[in-house]
Order: sequence, then structure tokens, then C-alpha cells
Amino acid sequence: MADTAVECDEKARGRSEPPGRPPRNRAVMKHSDVLGGLDYLAADYHRQDFSKHIHNEYLIGLIERGVHDVWCRGEIWHAGSGTVATFAPGEPHFGGAGDDLGWSQKIFYMPEGLVRQVLEDSGQNEPGTIDFKSPFQENAPVAHGLSAFWRLLEHGHSSALEIEEYLIRFLPHVFAEAGGSRVAGPKFVPPRIRDVCDFIHAHFDEVLQLAALAALAGCCKATLIDGFKAHFGLPPTRYLIQVRIDEARRLLRRGQHVADVAVAVGFADQSHLTRHFKAVLGVTPARYLSV
Repeated sequence: MADTAVECDEKARGRSEPPGRPPRNRAVMKHSDVLGGLDYLAADYHRQDFSKHIHNEYLIGLIERGVHDVWCRGEIWHAGSGTVATFAPGEPHFGGAGDDLGWSQKIFYMPEGLVRQVLEDSGQNEPGTIDFKSPFQENAPVAHGLSAFWRLLEHGHSSALEIEEYLIRFLPHVFAEAGGSRVAGPKFVPPRIRDVCDFIHAHFDEVLQLAALAALAGCCKATLIDGFKAHFGLPPTRYLIQVRIDEARRLLRRGQHVADVAVAVGFADQSHLTRHFKAVLGVTPARYLSV
């Protein structure tokens, strides 16, 4: 099983913080190839603001310390220690620290294909995406199971077979405890909005103009913006950034250099990629690339 590590621990580099300087964020992100691949993140944040974004994967995790404030579903959630985070694909959210002490978390990014395969292997073969009852939930058994899954992934001698067996036993329990309704098939998106969405996915590495996208949809700019926000939770510009970041993750896992990736996915330079990447994933692409 190949792992790609992201290390943001300054102390591990042999440097200590000067007196009076605020503590640095520390984050580790890795990639496991099991069942087609998943990313998993451990982070200790003191100052970290996440911009409004979505994930194409299921985001399932655990707040281990402090308070993480997150806007989602029209309200602010104050997620404290021991809280389980459960986000379905495409659920818009943003947030940061709930107080001056920051927070620690462990997050798993599980692609829909992986979740679907695991649920089918456990006898749950109903189609569609599963929504969650709420983005944050108090559930001690699930929290303990997530910690155990992290330890299994981190154990150097764990085989792909062991990890797959654990997921088949544990993941159905997570969805049984925290899952809500099942949405059969992809959600409906009006054809003109879908056409623009498909165009963005095909041309994300180009300079796109809002006027051209609106013309493609056959509507004015304001209508296009409102349509994207209604169906994706993001305006077209932020949706484009999201697509570019997803593609950047794929290229970085293949070992491409950050500066080359920035240009390949359509950002002006490495600094622009870094700013947006960190605001969505909580780590910089340079750290994501380092092993």
C-alpha cells in the first residue's frame, strides 16, 4: 500500500518557536491506495480559516481537541472535542477556530465509489448518495471506531486486506448511526447549468470569463450565479477553483512539482494555488507533495 505523506510539523524539522510567536499549525495528510484510494488528514490548528467549499467525497472525521466553528445548512455549528463530523459529497461549508486555542481533528476523505463498494460488500446495495442527519453528531462508538481506523492506517504493518476488512465491518455502522435519507441517483441540475458545469470540468485549465459562461447557459450573469449557488452552494468562480484543486490533488499524488501543477490546472502561479489549496484542505500543496 503506497502512502503519500504531508508533514507540517515545524518541531519535526528541529526548529522551535521564538518567544512570543503564536503556535504554528501542524497537519499531516496521507493517501492510501486501498479500495481505489482515500486521503486522510490529522491536524492541530491554531489559526486556520477555511473558505466556503465543497468536497466530492464523503468527509467523515473526529474533533479531538478544542472547538471548530463551521457554517453549514444555514447555521453555525460549534463542534467540540469528541464530536463526529459527517458531510455528504457536495455539501457547502466553511469555518475556523471556535476560540483562541484552536482545535485538532482527524478527517477521512472517502470517495463515493469506495463507500458504494464497501456498502455493497456488506449487503447494502441500494443506489444513490447517502445524506447525513447533521454535519456534526455526538456518537462515542463511531468516534472510537474512527480513531481505531486511523491507527490501523498509520500502522506500518497493516495490510490492504486488514484495512478493507475493517472498513467493511465499520463503515456500514457509521452510516447506520449517522446516515439520513438516501438520494437515488445524482441530484437534478437544470440542463443549462449542467452544460456550464461540464464546460468548466473540460476547460478548467483555461482563463474562463463569466460572460462566456452565461452565454453558454443562455442567461444573464446574475441568473447563472444564482443558479450555481442554488444547485452547488458556490458561484461559478468558486466552483472553478474547486475543480482546479481536485485536479491538483490528483497531479500531486503522481509526483508532479507544485509549480508545474499550478500552471497545469489553470492558476496564475504557485502562490495562487497554495492560497486556495490551503483554504480548502488545510495544508499547502508543497506539504502535500513532501514525503
